[in-house]
Amino acid sequence: MINVGIIGIGGMGRMHFNCYKNNPNARIVAICDIDKRKRDGDWSRIGINIDTSKTNLVDLSGIDTYADMHDLIARDDIELVDICLPTPLHSPASVAALNAGKHVVCEKPMARSLDACGKMIEAAQNSGRQLVIGHCLRYWPEYVATHELIASGKYGRPIYASFHRSSGTPLWGWNNWLATEQESGGAVLDMHIHDVDTALWWFGKPDHANASGAVVDGLSSFVESAWTYDSGLAVAIHGSWDLNDPPFRYAFRLVLESATILFDSADGLPLRLFRKDMPPETIEAPEALAYQNEIDDVVDALCSGRKVTRVTPTDSKLAVEMCLNEIAVFNPSK
Repeated sequence: MINVGIIGIGGMGRMHFNCYKNNPNARIVAICDIDKRKRDGDWSRIGINIDTSKTNLVDLSGIDTYADMHDLIARDDIELVDICLPTPLHSPASVAALNAGKHVVCEKPMARSLDACGKMIEAAQNSGRQLVIGHCLRYWPEYVATHELIASGKYGRPIYASFHRSSGTPLWGWNNWLATEQESGGAVLDMHIHDVDTALWWFGKPDHANASGAVVDGLSSFVESAWTYDSGLAVAIHGSWDLNDPPFRYAFRLVLESATILFDSADGLPLRLFRKDMPPETIEAPEALAYQNEIDDVVDALCSGRKVTRVTPTDSKLAVEMCLNEIAVFNPSK
């Protein structure tokens, strides 16, 4: 049984809370949030673009609550600290927990700067504890199934890939931190990083990368990434936050030598594979919640004494680096 403390009860904090509750080998013993309503179990004002359901009153019986994260981190009985705070707090909270001998799950992006990422990696190495950044697409069924097909080589090498991720501009964050460039890094560092990480996972670091984008009220709100590889592979990645509040959408297209794989959340269809002169095929992907898969992997790793290898701190730092490089191209106020 792994004793867990969660710091930050926003949209992802609520998601992780439910995932630990669903894992028989995890026990939530404490939560921390500066908002007294949330500490009292009133989670009715929490917002997030991936989940429109509302959680009103939550039973926190048997769970201790804290306003100061250092009080939670100081507890001897907590083995795993889960950090779902605004991005600028990821590094100081993670470093404090790691230095206290705790394992850490921290939401993406890893941090707001490469220096802050480096401090997290150093603390993990010095403490001998695990640091896992929440790049959930590495656990998303459709993305996992596609990665497995790429790795198998069954349909030849990748030729072209495109990714899309867009939503309304998130205005629900605490003190509007998500819509503040210096806090969140805009759509690029907060949301587009999902697909940046996926492209790095599937194909590795590109040999050449460029980006264009648009800035809205100082916020890096639209980005078009263009990556190329010396192998001939080309990758295009779109990410955007739109103040006109269109629905959340995520999609990808992967062209291999002898097949094309499509997925688009907007059409409601499953992951599909197309081949010349063949009817479209459905690629089986388990109907599983990626966040649950992610938390289950971490808990299982800690219970069994293995390392989490699907995403490493080095992977997560590289995703931040790629996004910061993109922002630097088109947002001089970064």
